[in-house]
This record gives sequence, structure tokens and C-alpha cells, in this order.
Amino acid sequence: MRNRIRLALALLTACLLATATSLSWAYPPAPAPVPAPDAKGDASGDTKSDPNIVYLSPDHDLWIDKKQHEVVMKGKIAVREGNLEMFACPEGTKEHESIVAVATKARPVHAALLALGAKVGHPSHYDSKTQKFTPASGSEIEVFVRWTDDKGKHEARGQDWVRNIKTQKPLEYPWVFGGSILEVEDNGEKYYQADYGDFICVSNFPTAMMDLPIDSPKAWADHLFEPFTDRIPPRGTAVELVLKPKLDKPKTNPGETPK
Repeated sequence: MRNRIRLALALLTACLLATATSLSWAYPPAPAPVPAPDAKGDASGDTKSDPNIVYLSPDHDLWIDKKQHEVVMKGKIAVREGNLEMFACPEGTKEHESIVAVATKARPVHAALLALGAKVGHPSHYDSKTQKFTPASGSEIEVFVRWTDDKGKHEARGQDWVRNIKTQKPLEYPWVFGGSILEVEDNGEKYYQADYGDFICVSNFPTAMMDLPIDSPKAWADHLFEPFTDRIPPRGTAVELVLKPKLDKPKTNPGETPK
């Protein structure tokens, strides 16, 4: 595992996984890791002096925690009630229908998940000819939110902040790594579609980076989920959004001691 992470981080530095064979398209260049500052970490983790932390943005808003095998990014609470299509989106995109707005684009987060061993599947798709819906697939990604208030430090599962409108219970489905779509214009410009809002979805979008593996309509009248208002901190609260891939455990031969 350590060797795989080390190799993936080296690829990040040179142009992370631009030719990864597990993708059906050439992945765009990701930012190189940047040095950690000398300052102490914030109230939620003291990460800035941790040798296991690899920062992926100049402002240190996005990083990989090699020890915990997770991707972490800064953000804030955007919505606590109303119609919900996203759990999270990049700032400046779909804050009006997302619980969390993060201070990073989706593209480097995609790269960071690959570096930790997550496997891309495909986004959801509806075939109008056959009228068949295919849900998103890919590695399951656990989602957590961390924040600090006057009562101390907190952590919650992302699913616990999303409520099923019919059952009034927390979201019962995982998020999967569908991988969005890379659009290439005639002039050669490349656009990663999840950068424009479809980051972590609760309604299905064919451009979602992460989505639910079920049929969850995006028409407002047909929405299945809403914010679990009572569990979400006030709007504007600073948070850390944590993504942790659920990886397959390596198989061992009979009698072999797992490493």
C-alpha cells in the first residue's frame, strides 16, 4: 500500500495519472504537490506540520492524508434546508442546492482519489431509445464532515446530513466514484464537467464525479432527498470535507499471514 501511494504521488507531481489505463479518457493534468507551510494546523487537525500530509493546492485547501488514506478539503456550509441536488459542490457553482461548498475544483479531487487507489466506474446514463436508466458505478467513497464550534470538535457521516423525504431517515445509500466526463473542444481545450457543480450528487447527473448508485431523479418535483436540517451546523460554518475510498482488501493464500 505504501509503495502504491508513493508511486501515485510521484505521478501527481509529473502530471497525475494523465494516461491511466483504468480511464476511458486521457485525464487532464493535476496540480503538483506543494510544500507545507511552517504555520501550525487549524483547529480541526494540526495537519500543516504532519509529514503524512501532501498538499495539492497553493492555498492548502486540498490535501491527501497518506496515513489515513483520505482526501481532505476545506469548505463551508451552504444550505441547510430546501431542494437538494448535491451534497457538495465547488464554490461559485451550485451552492443554492448543495449542503457543502468546497474551496477546490473537482478535477484535483478526482486525481487524489485515484492516487489512493479508488477505481473509476461511470456516471449515470439514460438511454432515450431503450428508455433504460443505468446508475453510476465505481469505488464506494465514504464521506465525512469535520467542524469545530464552541462545544468542541465534531465529525459526521455525509449520509447523516441527507434525509430521505419519504422515510424521514438518513440517506441509506453510499456514494460511488462515477468520474464525470472530460469534454474536449474543437480547439483542444479540455473541460472536466464536475468542476461546474456536479461534484457529490444526491440527484443523478451524467456529469457527476460522485453519485448515488440508484435512480434518483433531478426534476425538483421528483427529488428523493432533502437536507437533514437539525443535524447541520449554521450556514457559513467552516468545515473539512473528507473522502475515504473503500478499497478491496488484498487476497491472501491459505496459511499466509496478511501484511
